[in-house]
Amino acid sequence: MNSLTALVIDDDPTALSLIKRILHRRNYEVKTYADPFDSPLHQCTACPCSLQARCPDLIISDFNMPRVNGVQLLESSMNKGCHCRHLALISGENFPETALIQMAKYGTRFFAKPLRIDDFYSWLDRVELDVSIAQSL
Repeated sequence: MNSLTALVIDDDPTALSLIKRILHRRNYEVKTYADPFDSPLHQCTACPCSLQARCPDLIISDFNMPRVNGVQLLESSMNKGCHCRHLALISGENFPETALIQMAKYGTRFFAKPLRIDDFYSWLDRVELDVSIAQSL
């Protein structure tokens, strides 16, 4: 199986560092961004992946960030043609019902801060199994 890739966007340096460490321990190639406007999800007008590169296996974004929220960022990337099938939003507050409904069409997983590590690991297990099956087809 190819190395898994992850894109993580969170303006909270502690949360960003924790998620990056977890993913590195599971052998992910991880790109992190503290400012969503610096991420390829925001900067590109179309999906930044090409035939030589692929969309990340998973994208994790904080919900509450300056200038743009996680729903806006993820939905914009999907509208640009991103093919990532494993999306997650994290937040220190309750998710508004509108965000839950809006992101349900993409199968987005929602996590509360502080992150419950067991739940996060279970989600990663499912993501990794799904990617492994897709790569074997």
